[in-house]
Formats: sequence, structure tokens, C-alpha cells
Amino acid sequence: MTPSHHDIDEVIRQALGEADAEARDHLEGQSMAELLSETFRARNRRLAMGGAIANLVLFLAGIVSALQFVLAADQRAMIRWGAAMLLCFGVITAIKIWYWLEMNRLALTRELKRVELRVAQLAQKLSEHGGDHGTGAG
Repeated sequence: MTPSHHDIDEVIRQALGEADAEARDHLEGQSMAELLSETFRARNRRLAMGGAIANLVLFLAGIVSALQFVLAADQRAMIRWGAAMLLCFGVITAIKIWYWLEMNRLALTRELKRVELRVAQLAQKLSEHGGDHGTGAG
């Protein structure tokens, strides 16, 4: 029987000491709003802001296109407005996928930095305690 995700988190929490409170708190995870707002504080914040503005403009253009599609008098106008609407919502989808990828990149970078910090802390502890334990050299 395999342990559930929640059980594994509990085992990790118990294994972490009081000194690792930040890592333990991180196991709870961030909300989607926190992850999204992090993209606006990251290195690509101007691109993220431009994407948000483009998203809003394209959404409004998509709504106008949908209304014009419904109100169109002939088939040719319906095809044009329908294509414009699909294009707007397709680009919105692409921007949302970019945001999702950016959030994942930032989360992965954050986790790698945490691992890097833990490795540095362990290396420091090993150097303080003599460092030659378990090398197998005789």
C-alpha cells in the first residue's frame, strides 16, 4: 500500500527540526493568487504586465466580436467576426499558458535555491565536524 501525498508531507514535517520552520511552512504551498502575483514581481514583470493588459484588451475585443457575430446580417460578416473572436480567445489562451509556465519556472527556481541552500548548510556542517567521515580512504 502506497502512502498518500498528505502522509508523506506529515513524515517530512516531523523529520524537519525547529530550525527548518521556513521549509516546513513552505510544504503548505502557495495559493494561486500568490503564485500569479509573484510573476509581477519577477525579472519579467514588464512582460507580465504587458500580458495582463493584452489579456484585458483581447477579452474586450473578443466580447465585441462575439456580439457582432450574433448581430451580423450575412454569412461573410459572421465568418469575419467569428474568426476575430476565435483569434482573440486563442491569443488569450496562449498568454494564460505563458503565465502558467512562468509560475512553474519561478516555483522551480525557488525550490532549486532552497536545495542549494540546504546543500551548502550540510557542507558547512560536514566541514565543521572534520569532513573525512565515510570517505572510505584508508
